[in-house]
Amino acid sequence: MWALSRHIAVVLALGAALFLLSACLVWAALGFPALTGPHALAADKRFDLIKISLSVVAGVGGVLALVVAYRRQRLAEAAEHREDTRLFNERFVTASSQLGHELPMVRLAGIHALAGLADDWPEQRQVCINVLCAYLRMPYTPSDTPWYHDEESEIRLSLTGIITEHLREGASTSWEGHDFDFTRAVLRAADFSGAHFSGGRVSFSLVRFTGGWASFDDAHFSGSRVTFGGTDFADGRVTFARTSFSGGEVSFDGAEFNGARVSFLGARFTGGVVDLSGADRDHFGTPPEFDTWETPPASLIPPPTVDSNRPA
Repeated sequence: MWALSRHIAVVLALGAALFLLSACLVWAALGFPALTGPHALAADKRFDLIKISLSVVAGVGGVLALVVAYRRQRLAEAAEHREDTRLFNERFVTASSQLGHELPMVRLAGIHALAGLADDWPEQRQVCINVLCAYLRMPYTPSDTPWYHDEESEIRLSLTGIITEHLREGASTSWEGHDFDFTRAVLRAADFSGAHFSGGRVSFSLVRFTGGWASFDDAHFSGSRVTFGGTDFADGRVTFARTSFSGGEVSFDGAEFNGARVSFLGARFTGGVVDLSGADRDHFGTPPEFDTWETPPASLIPPPTVDSNRPA
């Protein structure tokens, strides 16, 4: 109450001072006419002097009011931003902690929560994506059951589907242009169909595709920068170097690499099918790069040509 009264007193004092100052300035502009005596300023002129002074006070007061309102708005926005950041951080901690839970459904809920946070928090979207990709890189030994009876395989399939959903055309919130590091990921099943990897760094090096299926159908790779072994390759190169294809089926039907160099150097084909026959050959900058074999692996369709199985 005392602070409010003091504030009002300061405002009134400032207004009176401004009124007197403006009146003196106007009086000076009129040549300091006398206020009394035979040459005194006429009553209507005095009234005009008061009106001008009050107008000056009102104008200055309006400017001050705008300044105060602007500052108050900035302070409110800063406070709101801090509150939003606090809530985002709480959501991040909660979702991240769920990823290590022993129950599969809790882990899946954490994945969805973290993806939702990435949508809502553009400033830290890459951090959320990094955590989601790191989940796929966590050690995992596939069970002997079919992949569709393996709970962890289902979770990882859902996670790749969530990532891909944000990389397709028409995504409500696009994650294009961000980095995706799948290095050393273990994937019995993965859905990257229709994903557009562009503008960021993407690595599938040392990924293990084991005994299930993975789809890169209609995927687009363009302008992506890929890291492998600590080396940065130029934009437009996509690497599956040292990736392990051991069982199941990996399909690239309709995939486009948009002039990029595609490397399978060091990849291991030890079972299943890796089908490149349906990839859009018009969008390969050069034929895919493979190691040199005396006998190409039977799992690779079509077998690499003499020109294509030459290391870069």
